[in-house]
Amino acid sequence: MVEDQAGASTRHVAMDLSLPTRRWPVPLSVAQVNHLVTSTFPLLVALVAFQRFDSAGAIALTGGMAQTIALTWARRFPAAMMLVIIALEAAIYLAGGNVLTFGVIIAAYYAASWGSRRQRIVALTFGLGYCAVAVAFTIGYDRPLAMAGALVMCFLGFWISGRFEASQRSRISELRETSSRLAEERAVAEQQAADRERALLARELHDILNHSVTRMVLDAEAGAETGDEAAARQTLYRVADTGRDSLAELRRLLGVLRTETPGELRPPPDLNQLDELVARIPSGGPQVTVDRQGEVRQADTSIELAAYRVVQESLTNVAKHAGAVPTAVRLTYLTGALEIEVVNELPRNRLHKKALRGTGLVGLRERVELLGGTLHAGPTKTGFAVYATLPLRQPVRSGSGGS
Repeated sequence: MVEDQAGASTRHVAMDLSLPTRRWPVPLSVAQVNHLVTSTFPLLVALVAFQRFDSAGAIALTGGMAQTIALTWARRFPAAMMLVIIALEAAIYLAGGNVLTFGVIIAAYYAASWGSRRQRIVALTFGLGYCAVAVAFTIGYDRPLAMAGALVMCFLGFWISGRFEASQRSRISELRETSSRLAEERAVAEQQAADRERALLARELHDILNHSVTRMVLDAEAGAETGDEAAARQTLYRVADTGRDSLAELRRLLGVLRTETPGELRPPPDLNQLDELVARIPSGGPQVTVDRQGEVRQADTSIELAAYRVVQESLTNVAKHAGAVPTAVRLTYLTGALEIEVVNELPRNRLHKKALRGTGLVGLRERVELLGGTLHAGPTKTGFAVYATLPLRQPVRSGSGGS
């Protein structure tokens, strides 16, 4: 243990000492570095081909520098930079310098790779026009056909290479989107499988507790009807054993169903915390009003939790799909039932009402139905409504009692 702590401390110190040496002033990606290197080709050509200090060499170096600067913007404005570089080539020629040509070829590559369809057409048209003019000027030189062929082949080769890169980049983007979508679908499928397993465990827990409580009730009734003290004691022992087994099974299944760590356990929420739930809604969320009608009373824990979840999920769906719209939460306490109604208006910019449906309501409907209630959700003329009913114990009246 001490060695592990010492080793961890050593690694921590080493990491802290190495951090300053690994920081770059300006982080650059591989694509950005390649772009900067490629943009310098016209300047490099000028430096290599025109190493003299006369006016022609100065004009070539100046033109190479200008084309390099223009190419740094070629990914963002491919057609415009093609026109700029052709204009620079014309200016170099008119000033008495030797044209570089390589800047036009690099601009063709960027136009084919990063330009839109319209930009590619413009760049290709002017690029081929430049090649035609350059070929016309090579007629008076030795081997004009070879020079013209090399120029056109380089131009078309770089153009095809740019189109290939654009195709590959589009393919990579599609593969990334497909991979991301498959990962999301896999996560959803795994979550659905886990939810199904939890639902099965919850039903198993319900069956076990129902069976155990039924046995305890029957044993208690049988012990009450017999007057034998020894038989009553044995009955109480059986009830205690059944209760212990039920509690052990309950702990086992809850350990599987629990989604929080033991340190985060807290009492389940109830309708008394509904106002706190509404108060926690951000300012840009729905405008919620809560109305309680009838004789407000505490329900069973499972009923309180289910009612709270219905309101919580409904408000979550309103915030997610409708935004800051007026929303009314109405709780009606009847003699034997609790009615929950959450109604929200449609946002002004929303035309399709079906978009307001929340997928979490499917799980809530199953929860409510397991407790003996009902849940309905759907669009209304002016918005969307969630309506649920849950069973309630009848209120205990003062003055009533058993015989």
